Amino acid sequence: MTALGLAEAGFAGSAGTRPRLPEAERRQALIRVAENVFLAQGYAAANMDDVARGARMSKKTLYQIFSSKEALFEAVMTDHLAPLLVVTPEEAEADLREGLTALLERAATHLLDERHVGIFRLISAEVKRTPELAEAFHRAGPARGEGALERCLAVHAASGRLHIADTAVAAGMLFGLAIGEPHMRMILGQREAPTAEEISARVAKAVDIFLNGTLVRD
Repeated sequence: MTALGLAEAGFAGSAGTRPRLPEAERRQALIRVAENVFLAQGYAAANMDDVARGARMSKKTLYQIFSSKEALFEAVMTDHLAPLLVVTPEEAEADLREGLTALLERAATHLLDERHVGIFRLISAEVKRTPELAEAFHRAGPARGEGALERCLAVHAASGRLHIADTAVAAGMLFGLAIGEPHMRMILGQREAPTAEEISARVAKAVDIFLNGTLVRD
């Protein structure tokens, strides 16, 4: 990333030009700058010097917090995927349809943002020659445990409201119905980010189809 690009991102400057931040804030600043660098340059071409310079930290400080470029990329991925893993209010919604709809709308709005799609586009473009990207993605997301959607389905399956043999598989299928097609088309550059109205309509239809096949009828 050029000096101008870093300046536009709000991180330009040289090491030592601002007071030392607590480590948690330094870590987050590095993640924000690294995301800009990865999106602008790609993973293979990304330069750790640019990240350190953009965050106004020394390269020594950068490597004290992140031991490698792979570790830094994994932190960026963890930051991107964290909203899908945290406990959400929608999981406790008594109305099954409303809970699933709200949960999926939240996830879709997050994942179908151009910036988030850019990270997935980067992985798709470079994973063949840089397989550690897939490993970093797995550690940042799937390896961290059940996501909010899977937990929600598991609760309702355990209560007898849903007939589901495998909640992980069911969550993947519902997620694919609601988000998969527009997400893939955005990665391929075939469409713009959907509007909030488009997301709501697609999620509602996906939930209808899913519940039609899994809801236990009285």
